[in-house]
Amino acid sequence: MMKSIGPYYTGHQPSPDPLEQYLRGIDAFEFEGIVQTAIDPNKVSPDDFALPAHNCMYQFWLDNKGEVDLPPSTAINPLSFKGAVGFVHLVEPNADFTDFKYRVYATSVATLAGLDMAGKWFSESKIGNRSYYRRQLAAAAKMRLPIYSENNASYDVSLIIKWCRLLLPLQGADGVVDRILVAIVGVDRDDPV
Repeated sequence: MMKSIGPYYTGHQPSPDPLEQYLRGIDAFEFEGIVQTAIDPNKVSPDDFALPAHNCMYQFWLDNKGEVDLPPSTAINPLSFKGAVGFVHLVEPNADFTDFKYRVYATSVATLAGLDMAGKWFSESKIGNRSYYRRQLAAAAKMRLPIYSENNASYDVSLIIKWCRLLLPLQGADGVVDRILVAIVGVDRDDPV
């Protein structure tokens, strides 16, 4: 049973959620406070996101989606989402979605977490819960749907931060997911809004 997402995302949550088949068996020690949902673009609007970076990025994604299921990765232009710059990872998957390279690493995350993964593969990360993040990125690519999630930061990063993530897959000219924009915002885990 999916827990309610709460004050940062108030939109539709599918039941059953297609995300569940990709992210079963989350180790309780890997994460605390995890809530997540796949996003149905036909039932979710930018107003369903409370954090301005998520609202901005989802609007950008919808504006570029058009009549197809995913926007083209060629649409990526930071001037089109100025309200979220600094909160965005640009991630490139390998061919089978088993690893992901950070093309851009959000400066807000680099500052809060004390690391910068720009230009590095996800598998190079020293963060303890990278296995879950990798599975979450792969799920967004395979489902060809956005994902929203929240979880408390791992203790090696912070005791007070909750990460709020919006994953937005984009496709190349061949129709294969070749980029994922991740709008990630760190909030105080004890302050609901």
